[in-house]
Amino acid sequence: MAFVYKYLALYVPDLQAAEEFYRRVFGVEVLFRETERDGEWRTLPAATTWDEAVAAGIEVGMVALGRESLVLALFPGTPQRGAVYEVSIGLGADEIDSLRAHPPDGVHVLEHSNGFMRFEDPFGFRWVLQLPDAEFRSSGEIAGRWLDV
Repeated sequence: MAFVYKYLALYVPDLQAAEEFYRRVFGVEVLFRETERDGEWRTLPAATTWDEAVAAGIEVGMVALGRESLVLALFPGTPQRGAVYEVSIGLGADEIDSLRAHPPDGVHVLEHSNGFMRFEDPFGFRWVLQLPDAEFRSSGEIAGRWLDV
């Protein structure tokens, strides 16, 4: 049986700000927004903006963002450090290098090289951006840091 990636769900302290941040950084699109009413999730029409939802008294309780096979589900809450150590996604070298050259506000770059970037976002999550065909390698190999034993 093949392993198929489905989604990643994260708690974020500010749902609207996180949606805007991840849309800018990863080029994801809003798939849908939902609210919980009477214990059931209800989906807002796709064209509904944040301002329209607020004006209608709707509290958005989940945002689903997507790009190709990546679905990022955001929920309001306080992320607990250690709950997710690191998330790695594949992007084109031009996108990664553009983010390296101009990291968005709130991004703390931990490591970077051509076609590679590791950073913490303003919501407490650690991300690795690398080429889609990159193999899983040790940090020492990526950065050229080896122990001499």
